[in-house]
Amino acid sequence: MDIKNYFKEQYPMPGLLGVEKLAAIYIALTLLLTAVYIGDMEGPALLSIIGGRIAIIVITLLLYLLYHRRPCHATYQLRVIFQVILLAYWYPDIYHFASMLPNQDHLLATVEQTLFGCQPALVFSQVLSGSFWRELFCFGYFSYFVIIFAIVLLVIVKRPRRFDSVTFAIMSTFFLYYIVFLFFNTAGPQFYFHAPGVDAANGVFPFVDDWFRTHIELPANYSGPFSYLVFLLHGGETPIAAFPSSHVGASTVILLLTFRLKRMWGYIMLPFYILLCLSTVYIGAHYAIDVLAGWVSAFIFFVISRNLYKSKFFHRPDGFDNLHRFGHHHCKHHHHKHHHH
Repeated sequence: MDIKNYFKEQYPMPGLLGVEKLAAIYIALTLLLTAVYIGDMEGPALLSIIGGRIAIIVITLLLYLLYHRRPCHATYQLRVIFQVILLAYWYPDIYHFASMLPNQDHLLATVEQTLFGCQPALVFSQVLSGSFWRELFCFGYFSYFVIIFAIVLLVIVKRPRRFDSVTFAIMSTFFLYYIVFLFFNTAGPQFYFHAPGVDAANGVFPFVDDWFRTHIELPANYSGPFSYLVFLLHGGETPIAAFPSSHVGASTVILLLTFRLKRMWGYIMLPFYILLCLSTVYIGAHYAIDVLAGWVSAFIFFVISRNLYKSKFFHRPDGFDNLHRFGHHHCKHHHHKHHHH
C-alpha cells in the first residue's frame, strides 16, 4: 500500500489552508514584535495579544478537526470564513504595535499641503457640507463592509471553484497592509487634526510623537443613521493605519476580483466603490495621498497575492473540487487496474 496516497485520499487537502498559513505567519511576526516591545507594553495589552492569539489558534485547530471529521464544502468554507471574520480582530490589534512608534501624520499632512495647497479632507467636507452629503458619504464608507461580504457570498453561491483563490487574494492583501501599518504609524485627519498644536486650516502640522498612545478619543460627529453607524465603527477604532488606505486598496482588489468573476457584478459594485474612495477623504479617515497610495499599492499587492497563491507553500490545487458540497464524507472513486502476470 502507498501510505502517502492513502492518507491523501482519506484526508483531502491536509494541513493548513492558504489563509490559515497567512494568519500563522502574521501571528508569528506579531509575537516577535511583542517580544521586542514587551518592556513598553502594559499588562492588559499583553493579555489581549497573547490571549487573543491562543483563542484563534484553538478555534482554528477545532475547525481543522471538524473538517477532517466531515470533509465537505461547508466545513472547508467555514475554516476560510472564520479567517475572514478575524479581520475585525486583526485591524484594531495593530494599535498595540503601531502605538509603540512615533506618529508620522505631520509628514503626510505636510506633503498634502505641498501638493494641493490645502487639506482636501478639511476642504471636501466644508464644500459639501450638510446632513445630506454627510449621510451619502457615510453610506459610501459603510458599503466597504458590504462589499467584502458580497464577494465572499458570491463566490460561495455562484463560483465555488473560485472560492479558494478569491478569499486568499483578499486575505493576503489585508495582511500585506497590516504589516505596513505595524511599522508606519499614522492616525489620519480625523484624529491628527484634533491633536495639540495642529492648525490644519493654516497649515501648521507639528510632530506629536506618542500623543496617540494615550489619546484615542474620536470627537462625536453624526447627523443621521449612516453617520451614526460610522461613528459607532470608529468608536471602536484607534488612531492607526492611515497610509496607505487599506479601505481603498482592499476594495480595489475586491473590485478587480469581482470583474474577473463576472463583468456585470463589477459594474454593479463600481458606483459603491467610487463613493467609498471619496468618502474616506470626506469623513477624514484618510488624507488624499492615502487614497492615491491605496490605488498604487492595490495593484502591487494584487500581483503579490496571485503569485503567493500559485506557490507550492500556499496553494492547494487538489481537493476542493472533489469534496461533496454538504455534509458527506469525502470519497473518491477508484479505478483499479488489473495486472496480468
